[in-house]
Amino acid sequence: MPQTDPRPDIVMVMTDQHAARVLGCAGDGAARTPALDALAATGTRFDTCYCPSPLCVPSRMAFLSGLEPHQSGVLGNDDYLPSDIPTLAHALGAAGYDCRLVGRMHFYGPDQSHGFDRVLGDIGPNWPGSGAPDIGPLTKGRGNRGPELAHSGVGETSYQAFDAAVTAQALDTLEDLTRQRQQTGRPFFCLISLFCPHPPYIAPRADFDALAGSVPPPRLPVPQQEPPAIAAWRAAGDLADLSAEAAQTSRTAYYALVCGIDRLAGRVFEAVAERPDTVSIYTSDHGEALGERGLWWKSTMYDESAKVPLILRGPGFEAGQVDRRVCNLMDLSATILSLGGARLPGHCGHDLRDRTRPQTSVSSYYGGLMNISLPPQRHRMLRHGRWKLVWYDGLPPQLFDMDRDPDETTNLASCPDHGDLLLDLSRDLLAGWEPGRIALAQRRKAARTALLRDWVTATRPAEPVRWRDPDPQRNRYT
Repeated sequence: MPQTDPRPDIVMVMTDQHAARVLGCAGDGAARTPALDALAATGTRFDTCYCPSPLCVPSRMAFLSGLEPHQSGVLGNDDYLPSDIPTLAHALGAAGYDCRLVGRMHFYGPDQSHGFDRVLGDIGPNWPGSGAPDIGPLTKGRGNRGPELAHSGVGETSYQAFDAAVTAQALDTLEDLTRQRQQTGRPFFCLISLFCPHPPYIAPRADFDALAGSVPPPRLPVPQQEPPAIAAWRAAGDLADLSAEAAQTSRTAYYALVCGIDRLAGRVFEAVAERPDTVSIYTSDHGEALGERGLWWKSTMYDESAKVPLILRGPGFEAGQVDRRVCNLMDLSATILSLGGARLPGHCGHDLRDRTRPQTSVSSYYGGLMNISLPPQRHRMLRHGRWKLVWYDGLPPQLFDMDRDPDETTNLASCPDHGDLLLDLSRDLLAGWEPGRIALAQRRKAARTALLRDWVTATRPAEPVRWRDPDPQRNRYT
């Protein structure tokens, strides 16, 4: 018999664009998430977890590397994580773990593993500019502008098929890893990453119909006054003429897609539920505004966009607990490293099990969302206990008291009573974060990115690990 390794196996499901609030266990009466609710009932749900950036690639690469976007250079959705920046997979692998990646991780460039043994690739492109999946008649529903939301509805997509394929492969991979663990004693980290509930907001008929009429309209109205950066974002998203009908259809389809990923994640967690030496994790890369304040998608520092669901079950995490301490996805990766007895130099996170860790979280946004045309951005958010400061380079900041104003409707930044607080928080937020230097880096990066996109267009480099739908004709409204 192999010698027992006391370190746990770690099974993690990450989705794309799941808002933290759209969970039954988070108090959303319309959300149908029985599997994730059950995970929370047998584990700990972290109620105040933020993403490192409210955008896919920067958030995921920060989670993997433990470095903020300005530290790794991954500022936007076209950026590559340099292969000489180690990830938690490198660190866990060096510590003896078998690290597998099944599905989406939004890697760009020639390195499609970053320390993982990759079992099934991404549905998205391996190179910026090499083309999104062909979804035929549903293409008009894909994107991040108001007109696309008019094409939300009921149907079948390659994205749903991808998530089903990822889940099936994940179950096979977990069976293989479990057998290996029994035979050799080697622990494993299996990261399973799904695409939904990312747009397009087109959902299967059964789930859509089950939710029709039960999903309420947005709760928060469009504010009468808002920061110039948010106003510019709203205008670039062409949201002024979005109809109430399109908004409601989109919201219902989104909730239906959440219902679908709940089922798939539930199959994964059920497969390891009886293994006491396994830590199960559920999270997402960023949130979704879903019409609150008249905003959609991600890319803002409001909680709808910047908060993510986070649930951990297993040794070290008490059943049925809600942990309301401020944390970040980089704290999650620090926790995974700690569970595995691994070390990643320069990592910015703190073990979630450490009751003395700082009650702070940072998130930053630099622009780069598909088909939203805006100049490069430099936004940074600091959440420190009850206080939330959002800094816009060259524009007035926002300061919120999240205890008294959890909806972030009253900006206290210009209030004289909070002058000293604003100064202290601003000093913390700006420490090591230099907007001028970042702006210069963005200008240099823009020219390089443009050339790489031209190269991709001209040469069509191979995408050997990309998942291709074997039945693209499935893409249709039903």
